[in-house]
This record gives sequence, C-alpha cells and structure tokens, in this order.
Amino acid sequence: MLSQLTIPRNVKRNDELDMEYLYREGLQRIRELASKEWTDHNIHDPGVTILEVLSYAITDLSFRASLPVEDLLAPPPDSSVPVSQPLFTAREILHNGPLTTYDYRRLLIDLPGVRNAWIKPAPIRYFAQPSGPKPGLMFTDDGTPGIFPVDLKGLYEVLLDYEPDLSAGERDAAEVRVEVVLHENRNLCEDFLELDAIHRQNFILCGEFELEPGADIAQVKAEILFEVQNYLAPAVKAYSLQEMLDKVHPGGRRYTVDEIFQGPPLQHGFIPEDELAGAELREVIRLSDIINIIMDIPGVLAVRDVLINRPGAAEPPDDPWEVPVTEGMKAHLNQDLSRLVFYKQDLPVMANEASVEDALKKLVDAERAQAGKSRVRDFKMPEGRFRDAGNYHAFQNHLPEVYGLGETGLPATADANRKAQALQLKAYLLFFEQILANYLAQLAEVKQLFSDDPALLRTYQFQAVESFRKSEEIYGPDPAAAIEAAMEGHRVNVERRNRFLDHLISRFSEQFSQFAHTMFSMFQMSGESMVSLRCDFLKSYAEISRQRGLAYNYTLAGTGDVWNSANISGLQKRLCKLLGISDCRRRNLANADLSAVAQVFTSPSGQIRFRVRHPTTEKVLIRSSKSYDTEKEAASALRLAIWAAFLPAGYAIETNVNGKHHFNVIDELGGVLAQGTKTFDSREQLSTFVEELMRLLREQGSDEGMYIVEQMLLRPEPGHNDAFLEICIDPGCSECPEADPYSYRMQIVLPAFGARFGNMDFRRYAEQVIRAEVPAHILPKICWLSQEAMAEFETVYQDWLKLKCGKDKSRRKQRLARFLRVSASLRNVYPVERLHECGAGETRPPFIVGKRALGSMKTD
Repeated sequence: MLSQLTIPRNVKRNDELDMEYLYREGLQRIRELASKEWTDHNIHDPGVTILEVLSYAITDLSFRASLPVEDLLAPPPDSSVPVSQPLFTAREILHNGPLTTYDYRRLLIDLPGVRNAWIKPAPIRYFAQPSGPKPGLMFTDDGTPGIFPVDLKGLYEVLLDYEPDLSAGERDAAEVRVEVVLHENRNLCEDFLELDAIHRQNFILCGEFELEPGADIAQVKAEILFEVQNYLAPAVKAYSLQEMLDKVHPGGRRYTVDEIFQGPPLQHGFIPEDELAGAELREVIRLSDIINIIMDIPGVLAVRDVLINRPGAAEPPDDPWEVPVTEGMKAHLNQDLSRLVFYKQDLPVMANEASVEDALKKLVDAERAQAGKSRVRDFKMPEGRFRDAGNYHAFQNHLPEVYGLGETGLPATADANRKAQALQLKAYLLFFEQILANYLAQLAEVKQLFSDDPALLRTYQFQAVESFRKSEEIYGPDPAAAIEAAMEGHRVNVERRNRFLDHLISRFSEQFSQFAHTMFSMFQMSGESMVSLRCDFLKSYAEISRQRGLAYNYTLAGTGDVWNSANISGLQKRLCKLLGISDCRRRNLANADLSAVAQVFTSPSGQIRFRVRHPTTEKVLIRSSKSYDTEKEAASALRLAIWAAFLPAGYAIETNVNGKHHFNVIDELGGVLAQGTKTFDSREQLSTFVEELMRLLREQGSDEGMYIVEQMLLRPEPGHNDAFLEICIDPGCSECPEADPYSYRMQIVLPAFGARFGNMDFRRYAEQVIRAEVPAHILPKICWLSQEAMAEFETVYQDWLKLKCGKDKSRRKQRLARFLRVSASLRNVYPVERLHECGAGETRPPFIVGKRALGSMKTD
C-alpha cells in the first residue's frame, strides 16, 4: 500500500538567494540599531537605496558559494598544471592491504588461472630445552626431561584450486604469479611456507529424475552436472561496483561503500565476504541440498531417487543424507562414473552425450568469461566546470546616475565640494565592496586550501576592486600592494597554513600537531619546514595508510632491492613520514654517503679543510672555520657540522657593520663549526637560504633512518643445520626473550647519533610513535646504537639480506650465525654523564637513570 503523499509544512528556503528577504532583514536591523537617528526608511533615502543594491550583490555572492564543489575546484581552461590536491577516489583511499585470510584469498582468486584458494596455518613446531649443557631450541624432542613444544604462529600454507584444463606451462605460470602476489603483500612477522595444489576427492552421483515433456534432456543433464559440481566446490564470483551497490546481505541490508571497498584492491571487481565463506572447502555433502539444487533446474519435475557416494564403495554410506569429505580435500564430481536416468511420462529417455558435453562446455565457458571480465572498480572522480567565481563587479556601479559613481560620473558643472562628496561615498562603499570581493577571491582559490603544494602558504585571499570609476584615487597607484600591506604578515600566513593542513590530516583520523610541537620546542623547526612535512605526509597518505601492515619483499634480489633500496616495509615508510625522516630507504646510516655535497680537501697552501657544495651548481654553501691536522679530524668535524646544520638551532645569524647578514653553524654550546659563504641584504633572504640548505642536507646526507628485522625470518630451515635464536626460560628474567623468540617479534634498530636522534627527549618521542604504530599483536624491541655498533650491524645485516633473497648463498651457516650473534648483542646507548661533586651547585643537569650513561667522577 502506498504511503499517503502530503505537502510538507516546512519547505527549505534559500533565503540567501532571495533579494527581498535580505532587504527586509537589513532594514529590520537598521531599525533596531539606528531608529533614533534614522527614521526615513523609504526607498528614496540614499541609505536604503544602497541597502537594496547591496542585497542584490549578496545574492550573487550566495549563488557562487552554492556552486558544486567540483566546479570550485576545477582549474581554469588555460591552466597547464592543475593544483595538486590530496583528494582520493574510493579505490585509492578505502582499500587496505591484505590482513585476513579472506583478503589473501581475494588476491589469489583474482589472478588468472586460479579458481579458488585457501590459507591454512602451517604446523611448525620446535622444542625448548630449558636446562642442561645446551639450553635452547631444537627441531626434535630428544626425550630430555623438562623439554616442551613451541608452536610458531604467523606461518601459513596455501592450497590452490587451479582452473581445469590448464596446461603444465599455464599452471607453472599461475603458480609464479601466486608467489609474486603473496610476497608483495606479506604481512609483518608472517610468512608463507608452501604452495600446493588442492587434492581432489572424487564422488559419483546416481539418480532417477522425471522431466517435463518438452525438456531438453541434454541441457538438463549438463545443468545437473554443472550445478552439483558447483555445490561440491563453489566458484567465487566477482562483482562490478554497480552490482555491489545493488546487492544485499543475506539479511536484506544493502552493502555500504565501506563494506564494498573493504580488503585489497582487485583487478576483476569485488568479492564480498559471504561469497568467500560459501566457497570454503566442504566438510560434508548434504543430499537434501543436492535435491533442492536439482529441483530448481528448469525441466525437472521430480527426483525419484538420488545417491552420492565415493567411487568404488562396496556399500552405501553409513548416513546417505550426510556424506563426509576428507579434511583438506576438495570434493569433485566424477561425471564419467555418475549415472543419471531420466523419464518422461514414465518412459526412460536417453541424452545424446555429445550434446551433453557441448552444453556443459558452454556453461563452463560462460562462467570463466564472467570471472575474467573487466569491471568498473571505482567511482568516477567528479569533473567540474570552471566558473571564475572570483570575478567581481563593483555594486556601486548599479546605483542611480544621480549619485555620480557610475561610468558616467558627475556632470561637468559639479563643483569641487560635490566631487569630494562622490569620492567620499566611493571610499565608504569600498569598505563593503572589499569584503565581498575578498570573499569571492577566497571562493575562487578554495582549490589552494586543499593543495599539498608546500609553496602555497596563503590561506586568506584578497583582490582589489578596480571595476568602478577612478578606483586608483581610492587605493593609490598600486591597489594590490595597498591591500597586501594591510594583510597579515608572512608568519601569520605560515601559522594558518599549518593549522589548515592539520585540519586536512585530521580528516584521515591522523594528527601531526604533537610532532610539530616537538620539533618546534626541541629544535626550533620553522613553520615553513612543518608545512613541507605535512604536505609530504598528505601526498603519500594513500600508500602509507594502505600498506602500514605490510612487510618488505625478501624475494627480490635486484641491484636496487637489497641495499640503497625502497624495498622496505609499509610500517617503515609510515614511521619515516610521522618522524620527518626524509630518506626512508634501506641504506648506510653509520657512514652516510655525503660525497655528493661534502668534501674534505687540501687547499693550495696545504691546509686541510672541509666544505659543503650544492650538488647541481657546485657553489660552496658552508665551509670549515679553521684547518685540521689530518683528513680524519676534518671528516669528523664535517659530520658534526652537518648534524648541527640539519636543524634551525644549529644556525647563528650575525649582522656586520654594513648591515649585511650572514650565519655560522654552531654546536650546542655556541662554538662555531662552520661558516656560511654568502651575505644577505635581509634576514628574510637569509632564512630562505637556510631553509633550502637544511632541505638539501636532509635529502643528500641524512643519517636518520631505521632497520626493521622480523625475527620470524630468522628461523632456521630444516636441512641447513642453522642456529636458533637464544631463549631464556628463567621466570624471574624480564630482559630476555621467552621460549618462542620468532612469533610476532621484531627488532627496530635506530641510530643514537645525529642531529635529532642524539637528543634523548626526541628519542623518547620517537619510541612513543613507534610503539603506537606497530601492530598491536607484534612485540617490538627498539635498539638505539652508537655509530660504531651501527657500522658493525649494517655489515652483517646487509650480508643476511643477500643470504635471505638468495643473491649469495655461500657459507650460509656461518653468516647466519654471525648475524644472530650481533643481533643478540645489541644494546641501547645513552649520552654519557658524569657524577659531580656535592658542592657543584644545582645548575648542573641532574643524572637520571635510564636517560644517561654513567661515566667516571671528575677529579682535579
């Protein structure tokens, strides 16, 4: 029954577009505020006339503000480079990396040649010996008292159901694709051990069926064989975006957009979770389900008798209504041995087997064609039409000519007093004109508010109103400069730009304000630098959000895949963005390569010095303030100078007698480490140069970074006599690992040196961020290493990476044992502090346990 149609009592009104409404509201406001001084509110009154024209102008402004967002963000037709904005489509931002077994099944089923796939935990068990001459882990139980099993978690086996009729070469190619996809999408601290094709368990179907007189016997038999096989081993169907929007849950509720885009992005559409759940390996075959399936096939009138059983079985199954399937095997209908008898009006009829085969092939081919079909996978990004929302025409041009403000102007007979009155009214009306014009300028440049370009710092826009006669007499010769002088300064623009970027970041449920506060309070990081870091975070957000739980691909063995490589985990990429690490590649940290910008050299006079040059122009940017006795001393001083020059606190600005500005690079105590080579006319020019220098150094020679070692990848492989990680079973020990040192554990190795990481307060902040970002089921061990310890670790770590990817397999046992030994010996280092005499006074910094390393007492 249709619901009753009614006219709504309250209709939404667009009052902002109603000139008469705005005029009445303005007049009412005038009466409330100025009823004693102003009583003539008739249309002939100049003030009321101005109100009427202003109301008309506001309706135009309101109309432009109501334009579609895509029109406001559209670039001008003549714009060659559109404004870069962190606006993502649903496919780009809503999909996530694979997390559940369903997600991995989606990825594999999406591949050509794979009909279905299943992910099962791998039963890997070690045995822990807590005492004895050699306590630790072992592969087998040797019967020693006290030994107990240790089952590893996070290891999986993959069972694949290939499409039937694949050739051996096609199956091998499909298996290679599966391996590539699995390792590209491997989760942190997890691994895939074995790929295997699912083994089939054959069943035969026997039955007698009554058909309709006009039924096609061959078609009915083909559909019975096809549908029963699909029941035994259901195919997984992919859907287009529109199909998913139209699809409903089993309970009747439609799929939401979040549900549709859940899981990893696929190439052939969307696979809902209920499809995957219905395509699990069948554990039992229910005869009642088969009867229902057959009765739904067109042309079948009745099922006289039906039975499903294993081929060659001497007797019927114990319970013919529920026939079990062997665990880990796929039920398969043996069509050659199945016996189907058909009747029409109680007379037996035979199907032409060639026609059956042809009809069955058409059904199978149609299913495969549907599975391989390319589908719409994303919402189309709205395309706007440029509307020039900032074009403003002064409303005073619409006043009656008697006012003398329009293009006609005043009559030639007007005296100086009348001209002055007209000019005074122009200036008065410009106050309102400027508000409207600036609003439209802001509306026209709203696309810049959503920009991730760090060069765009202004968030409040303005424009000069030059569309009325003799506007230059009001503004002066340079209207834009006059307005610019009245606007907020550069510092306010940068501060507001950072706040707006924080707003954009918060729309992704992220926050950057704590990092910004930390960088400003500890290192005086400038607002411009924080704008750059925020923009960089937004540009890469789709990637670092989707991949936050993914590990690196250890199977890649190319030149750029092992060292000096971006083949790192998604967690590491995300941590680098959150901590402001400019270069997140896996590379040398103990001895960062500075050769592109920094050199130690010997001058023509024989002095040993250092300098930092621009990598492109080769102009010297900073140089040493003194000479050194050896190249080693100069190289050490160069590194200290670069560490200081990474941050604003490392610069001291001075002004000479000529009013020129220059800078020195200084240490924490104010000692000069290096000198700038240029002088500047203003402090603003110098600040811009310093910003560029800091950015250049962070890009070219940063020693900030990290290594993430997944301990699951360090497990020994059977047959190689590999060493195990050490364990500790002492219940009173809290420092050593438990009996399982592999499952969901990682080491995060960072440098305890450098401009920021040498600061204990920043180290604590970094640890807080790391622990918050590491997945909750993973236990991280964070190690801060000295430069010497980091150099040793890098050597064995790089060697192990080559061993793991198969690039170099020589001396496997010795190299793995060396890496395990060095990893187990990693210890945090702290800045050294000394104990002071009792009378040293309270100005000396206190020694705090866990934040400083204790040195020896100073003696005279």
